[in-house]
Amino acid sequence: MRKLFFVPPMIKIMPFQYLMGLLLAGGLAFFASCSLETAEEPSEYRKATEVALAWNHLALDLERHTKGYRPPVTARMFAYVEMAAYEAALPGMPGHISLDIYFPGYQKPDTKFEAGQFYLPAGINAAYAQMLRNFFPTAPEHLQQTIDKLEEKYVQESNMQVARTQVEQSAAFGRRVAAGVWNWAKSDQIGHEGHLSNYDDNYQPPVCKGCWAPSGDHTSPALLPYWGQVRPFFPGNLDIKLKNPVEYVETPGSDFYAEAMEVFSVSKPLSKENIWIAEFWSDDFPGLTLTPSGRWISIANQAFEKSQPPFPLLMETYLKMSIALCDAGILVWKNKYQFNLERPDTYIRKHIDPSWKALHDTPPFPAYPSGHAAFGAAAAEILADALGRSFQLTDRTHENRPEFESAPRGYESFEEMARENAASRVLLGVHYRMDCEEGMRLGKIIGQKMAALPLQRKEAGLLGK
Repeated sequence: MRKLFFVPPMIKIMPFQYLMGLLLAGGLAFFASCSLETAEEPSEYRKATEVALAWNHLALDLERHTKGYRPPVTARMFAYVEMAAYEAALPGMPGHISLDIYFPGYQKPDTKFEAGQFYLPAGINAAYAQMLRNFFPTAPEHLQQTIDKLEEKYVQESNMQVARTQVEQSAAFGRRVAAGVWNWAKSDQIGHEGHLSNYDDNYQPPVCKGCWAPSGDHTSPALLPYWGQVRPFFPGNLDIKLKNPVEYVETPGSDFYAEAMEVFSVSKPLSKENIWIAEFWSDDFPGLTLTPSGRWISIANQAFEKSQPPFPLLMETYLKMSIALCDAGILVWKNKYQFNLERPDTYIRKHIDPSWKALHDTPPFPAYPSGHAAFGAAAAEILADALGRSFQLTDRTHENRPEFESAPRGYESFEEMARENAASRVLLGVHYRMDCEEGMRLGKIIGQKMAALPLQRKEAGLLGK
């Protein structure tokens, strides 16, 4: 296991368990694969797992290449897509409950099928296909065609396994589910079609000392300034109270000055290892990388392919994780625009070194708290709950990308991944330590709450109902 130690020069700072530091002790670890010990699954479940993974891989290609899919927009998209897939799978998972008990306004279709009428892979195939068509009408044409091709591939494979009428009935059910979920998604007027309105030219950021505003090399308008008004899946997730950031002070030796000085100090210079960490987790370069929320779907895909969990667990985890990502994004963006804290590059250039630049461009929205950190902590908590606190994984999301240091990195747990992900934002130069600490804290709370969400009849006390 890598051990990173952070020793910033010349300044005294609070210990930061999430910033993993400067010095690497040991090399990149490669781990032998392992899988959850489960009884042999029915072939229908194994095929449905293949279908779900294929669609989640395609969804990542779509969000990467479709204009307007930024971190919280992508998180919201995945939440509704995974909700539809989960609901479409219910006739094949009789021990599970519909989400209509949690989400007033969502109307589920009748899930009753006679024995032998429903084929699970066909049902979720249709639901995934229809939801991605709904969310990505502006995707590049070749990717829209890929949706059609992937759906037809699994239709043909299903026809080889069961009667055509069974496939057609199951697919029709999946489309009805998708229609119901989509209608409910559209009733969220702020979030619906968020990819079409990333920026509001009429938004005027507050003017005050230490407040964020487009400036210098970063003149882009504020990204999604009203995303905090998007409807959450669970309103209680937005009740989490954030700690106030360190008081904004310009005086050398102050706590705020130390936060900025830390960012400045670790960049002088960034080691090769830390450039790798910073770029490995940077994400959110439209057209080039996934978003930070989509990155955790990629990690989940890899973890599922390695561990081969039972199909119901796979669907539960996709659902819980995507909802956690969505609600974390809403909470983060709500607080970003309430605190309106300027980014480190602005402070450093004004008060430490006017020539300083972050390793990559600073995002066009306020600093506190860190969205990267919140997304990572929320997702890691749910993945750890499902697959284990100790889970060795080599993340190959960016493998063979030539534009930046993209070599795979190995980890011994999802928590380790989340910590390094948070630390990378300080190394990149776009966040203070306090942004990452608070993002990790609130993300972990949401992740724990969603991991405990009852989805089975026994858990929810609905046996026999």
